[in-house]
Order: sequence, then C-alpha cells, then structure tokens
Amino acid sequence: METLIFKYALIIHVICGFLSLVTGAVAMSVKKGGKTHNVAGLIFYWAMFGIFVTTVLFFVLYPEKIKYQFFLTIGIVSFYPNWSGKRMLQMKKGLSPTLTDKVAAFGIGISGLVMLGYAFYGFLNGNIQDVFQILFVIFGIVSLFNAYGDLKLYLGFQQAPKMHWFFAHAGKMTGAYAAAMTAFFVNIVPRYLPDNLPSAYQVATWVVPGILIGIVGNRISKKYKVKFKLIPAGK
Repeated sequence: METLIFKYALIIHVICGFLSLVTGAVAMSVKKGGKTHNVAGLIFYWAMFGIFVTTVLFFVLYPEKIKYQFFLTIGIVSFYPNWSGKRMLQMKKGLSPTLTDKVAAFGIGISGLVMLGYAFYGFLNGNIQDVFQILFVIFGIVSLFNAYGDLKLYLGFQQAPKMHWFFAHAGKMTGAYAAAMTAFFVNIVPRYLPDNLPSAYQVATWVVPGILIGIVGNRISKKYKVKFKLIPAGK
C-alpha cells in the first residue's frame, strides 16, 4: 500500500510540476493583470500547491530518509512565496497582514533555522562537502531572508513602499517559479552529466536556475517600476 501511494503521489507531483513550468512561464510573459495572466497564475498557484502536498506526503511515507527530510524543507521554501505572493493581491488597498500571514512568515523562518541546524550537524560529523549539507545552508539562508523581508513589514518595523503589493506579488511568484524550474533542472540535468563529478556541479544545478530566473524577474520588475514612474527611465 505504501508503495502504491508513493507511485500515485509521484504521478501527481510530476503532472503538477509540468503545469507549474508551463503556466508560470505564460504568467510571466503576458500582460500583468490580463485574463491570460490571471488564469495562468491561478493554475500555477494550485500546481505549486499540489507539489507541496505531495512533497509532504513523501516525507510522511519515508520520514527517516534524509532525502525526503530535505525535500520537505525545500517544499516549504518553494510554496511559501507562492502562497504569500497570492496573499499580496488581497492587500492592494494597504498592507494588512492577518495572524495567518505572520505565523506563515515565522514558519518559513523556523524552517530556515532547521535547515541550518541540519547543515551544522552534518558539518560536525565531517560531511563538509556533502551536497545536502551545502544546500541546507543555501536554502536555509534563503528561508531566513524570506521571513525577515515579510516580518519587518508585518510587525510594523518598516513601512510598505508604494505599490508594494504589486512588486511583492511579482517577486514572490518569480521566486516560486524559480523553485519549479530548479526542480526540473535537478531531475533532468544530472542524467546527462558524467558520474562522480565534484559536489559543486550538483550544487550548481540547484542554484543556477534560481539566479537566472531572478535576473529575468528583476528586469521585469524594473520595467514596471519605470512604467509606474517609481524610478526614472534608464536607471
């Protein structure tokens, strides 16, 4: 039964991954706020939700395996920007975080600390070059930055800038898409690489997609900042 559940969950996971790649690309490339963008974005959101749920299920089935412990934390850091990015659309009239928003932001921060804890434990046991330990550090820090960026606004330590909802939505959804693209890369690219490559190459398959998508997202964000006259053209 356990194997059967895993098999069907994996099928759903793959289908959701494919949908997230296609609809995320469509949502990023078309006019923001248009019908195509909204429909593609909604499908992307629920596809990412499906990925998160099946990732949690993999962990429930095999909690003792470091692979699924890692994937659980990656699932959290992937789904949080997807969820909070959608929440930003409900804050067009002003930043008004609910208790759920604050708990979720603290949750991604705690997940980041757990990841760093895993990495520290691994380093103490001599796993300095282990890929999982390195990735725990990288994504643990990413999780903490996610938490810090939202909590300083949610708790009133910093005032939300003009059009915050728009750019926060765009930035978070871009981050979620980077996670979807990363999942594609780490499942496909290693199959075509030589065996026994240094861990740096494996780490690169996890990091490079996010960097590239981040550059694209930054360009799109800059374009709209010029459009809304938040920054002068040419900067």
